[in-house]
Amino acid sequence: MTPERERDRRVFLIVLVALAPLAWAALGASFFYSVEAMASGAPWRALGIEPYACPGCALCGMSRAFTSASHGEFSRAMGFNPLVALLYPGFWALALSGPLATVALLRSFVRRRSPAFRSVGPA
Repeated sequence: MTPERERDRRVFLIVLVALAPLAWAALGASFFYSVEAMASGAPWRALGIEPYACPGCALCGMSRAFTSASHGEFSRAMGFNPLVALLYPGFWALALSGPLATVALLRSFVRRRSPAFRSVGPA
């Protein structure tokens, strides 16, 4: 692998590691809160932030849609926002790829730093 490709791969893995906790937080809140609590802004209030009224955008209703999907109410989730069909699995993929990306980054770091790893197996 060329040095440029290796660098691009590391940057991609770092981005995955950085974004995975956000996906875990969103998914965790969607399991913890009810749809009604999510609609009233309970997660924000728990952080000491006063929620504001949604101005109306493509993501409007996504918190309620995630919460419904996490509670197994997929038809209700689609009613809140049809984009949940793409974003909810995407958040799961992001959340699950974070630990895998961490392992890949650590392995590449150890492989670059340790001469013992360079002599054993492919680089």
